Amino acid sequence: MNPTALASILVNIIAPIVLVAAVGYILGRAFDLDARSLSRLTLYFFTPALTFASAYRSELGQEFFAIAAFAFLITLLMGIVTLAMILLRGYDRNKASAFALSVLFVNAGNYGLPLILFAFGQEALALAVIFFTASTVLIQTLAVFIAARGTASATAAVTNVFKMPLVYAVVLGLVFNEIGFTVPDPIMKSVDLVAGAAVPVMIAILGIELSRATLQQDRFDISLAAVAKLVITPLLAFGLAAWMGMSGIPRAVCILEASMPTAVMSSILAVEFKSRPEFVTGTVLVTTLGSIVSLTLLLGILR
Repeated sequence: MNPTALASILVNIIAPIVLVAAVGYILGRAFDLDARSLSRLTLYFFTPALTFASAYRSELGQEFFAIAAFAFLITLLMGIVTLAMILLRGYDRNKASAFALSVLFVNAGNYGLPLILFAFGQEALALAVIFFTASTVLIQTLAVFIAARGTASATAAVTNVFKMPLVYAVVLGLVFNEIGFTVPDPIMKSVDLVAGAAVPVMIAILGIELSRATLQQDRFDISLAAVAKLVITPLLAFGLAAWMGMSGIPRAVCILEASMPTAVMSSILAVEFKSRPEFVTGTVLVTTLGSIVSLTLLLGILR
């Protein structure tokens, strides 16, 4: 692997994301910003606009369904790995929930979307949004179950999915795309304006959330979760992509998105359901910092 090429990737693709996140981190430490309100604004306003615009303009085909299937299958495979690690370590229920939240769910939005955009451009971003949407559905259902550990019913989890505007945004965008409906220009310009704010706001939120992360305890188990996230997951992702016959940009998008660090939303759910939030936020911190190296290497292989 060419060291010059890796340095170029680090400077031109990873560094812009890290710098914006660093500003969010500094502001979060200095002003105690309300990250939850910003996250909700992104979840209910910026991200649906980005999702709708991408789905509306995407060229639908087998790639769309292959990427969604990949997102679910890689989570299933890592679920098996995670269960094996939990049993080997003998975690209690609470810690098992925290460990699973740390390993299974990726930062496909805050980190993944800008990375894909900078590395491969707008066409790839549209594909990354598909992965992001699938991962969001998983977080709104499976992650809630894991965090709650028996306090959330199946009906409640499904209801939560249909409360999310992201679901309606992607469906509406796909329907308009398929039937050839043209969104009036003033409305589409408004959507694009909001969508353009999604990526930088998500990176800033990542930095703000990291400003609250600590590494006070469970360092070995946090390191174990980080290895699962940044080493085992990419290896399985390469194998899964080969098994599914993926190639080119869709393959790169799926492998990179699957290899993202732990989702910030995992820490939010851990706080909500008291599933060792200090463990999950610690893993978010370690995997995000570690991903600077791991994602640079992956981009060097995939580009």
